[in-house]
Amino acid sequence: MNIASTQTWNWIWPHVGATPINQGLDSEMFDRTDYPYSETFVREAIQNSLDARLDPTKPVITNFTFHSEGIGPRRAFLEPVMAHRKKAELEIPEEWANGHVRWLVVEDFNSKGLSGSLTSRTSDFWNYWLNFGISNKDGSGRGGRGIGRVTFLIASRLQSVIGYTRRSADGTSAICGMSVLRAKEDGDDFLSTHAYLAEEISGNIYNLHSSPEFQMRTRSAFGFTGYDGEFTSGLGLAIPYPHKELVPDGILAAAIENFAPAIMSGTLQLNVDGRVLDACSIKEIALDVSERFNDEAIRNDVGRYLNLIQSALNGTEPHKIALARAHKGDLEALRTTAPVEAMRKRLASEKTVVLQVEFPLERKGKEANVSLRAVISTTPSGGKPIDRLFREGMSLPDVRSKNPGELDMLLLVSDGLLATYLNFCEGKAHLDLLESKDIRLKLEDNGFSRGPRAKRFIKALPTELRLLLTPDITVPDSHVFNSFFSKPTDKPGKKSPDDGIDPPPPPPKPPVFKVETLSDGLRIKANPAFTDWPVNVTIGLAYADGSRRPSWSPFDFKLDTLSIKHSDCDFTTEKNKVRVVNCGPEAEIAITGFDTNRELDTSIRPWKHAQTN
Repeated sequence: MNIASTQTWNWIWPHVGATPINQGLDSEMFDRTDYPYSETFVREAIQNSLDARLDPTKPVITNFTFHSEGIGPRRAFLEPVMAHRKKAELEIPEEWANGHVRWLVVEDFNSKGLSGSLTSRTSDFWNYWLNFGISNKDGSGRGGRGIGRVTFLIASRLQSVIGYTRRSADGTSAICGMSVLRAKEDGDDFLSTHAYLAEEISGNIYNLHSSPEFQMRTRSAFGFTGYDGEFTSGLGLAIPYPHKELVPDGILAAAIENFAPAIMSGTLQLNVDGRVLDACSIKEIALDVSERFNDEAIRNDVGRYLNLIQSALNGTEPHKIALARAHKGDLEALRTTAPVEAMRKRLASEKTVVLQVEFPLERKGKEANVSLRAVISTTPSGGKPIDRLFREGMSLPDVRSKNPGELDMLLLVSDGLLATYLNFCEGKAHLDLLESKDIRLKLEDNGFSRGPRAKRFIKALPTELRLLLTPDITVPDSHVFNSFFSKPTDKPGKKSPDDGIDPPPPPPKPPVFKVETLSDGLRIKANPAFTDWPVNVTIGLAYADGSRRPSWSPFDFKLDTLSIKHSDCDFTTEKNKVRVVNCGPEAEIAITGFDTNRELDTSIRPWKHAQTN
């Protein structure tokens, strides 16, 4: 059936009676200076997908796909939104007037979809679209506050989202959309703060557009993959005009920083604009996007971070500490025991310690032992300690030690009961474990009568474990102040190393490659002073635009149209990156054919040795 180009799909901007409203999206709780909004967006998107996992033997797959096209079939869906925004005196993107639409599609697969009755106001489905702050989650997932979805609205410059779900429970599809507007008087009536993509109001909910034609046109217009193949259920969200800070490399970095255990264990896989992030590719991608990590310690040495996680996930038998209760300070009583001394010696020899801490947790009058795993290693000299807690594969980055000293430490909670308990203790943005009257009541309502006692133990654990595994200093170091004060001596001649003078630092490692600038490109050659071959290297290319990380567009250049000559190595290309592997001592690669009127910005990153692939 053909539809005229003037066809639009109805968005309802409802009136409200004498009901209080809440203007705005509380965006400040998701956009802190220490945790940028783009990272929070990725955390919420992946968290929702993991919570809806369908088959536990297969990974949840989350796609982030960026689109940029003419308005075309999107007009039927977005033109009513623009009309409402104009009436609400809200901004309309300039691109719309120029006939252009950008949008981001987030989809998950091997997930249950957005379940719940389509006719009940308090079902999971309508809680998602209508009831902010209300959730039917029982704490067994990673969320439960019912407000994380606002991050998707904040992600859009239109503060709008269109959702398409195929539900595993009944096999049906449902489409709804939401747009945040501005409440205002409309004659004798008063318009609400939200408009919805729906056919009509039905009591306290909406009748949705449900014709096969509408569903087909929605999927086609926004590029929803659909759920008709291997995975028959899931949820997709189209975010029109996403903010410019949402970019593929940033999404990949946020996923690795916050969900690396889930990725490396095979629980989670991402497809970000055509690039697959999984257990096999995580190390290479992490090196490519390392500058975008928010945590300085991870940004400076992402390989060390991933190795710690791998140590925690390996099947090696961990050291065990069993506690009779979960009280802050209980670990100190173990300081002089032989197992703890053995762990200290292992750390002193620069080996990694994997530790399992067990303690009892009571729910509804029944006590059960729960556990978490810790992986600890000595921080390299001059490095910043890594300090992170993960609950069911997701990071709570504010649970860390105030004084991490010189030990790297990751804590991983995978136990169901303990993970559920901690979920009730988390703040709204799932960054920290909090203690408030609201949290106490929530714990009591869900059968945890002893309140936040275990939370205090977990929150203190990054500090307490470090104190436990740091040796007592019983003999003062006579040279501790040598770098601050000059100590006179009667000995003639030169001082020996025993006089407290530090030996000279080791010579710096030679660079792996030498770079030569050509008139229309570059050449990199193996450095004769470097001997530890073979090596791989990733070369990122873009025209300089004055920023630290200039963006690349296929309109700038395409690598398959340039001249690439190589020797003693193999290479592949993807977008604006050249990946060169198995480089030997005679390796050389030259890339030419760039615009000589523009300055070329180049990122050259050697990575893991080829024989370890």
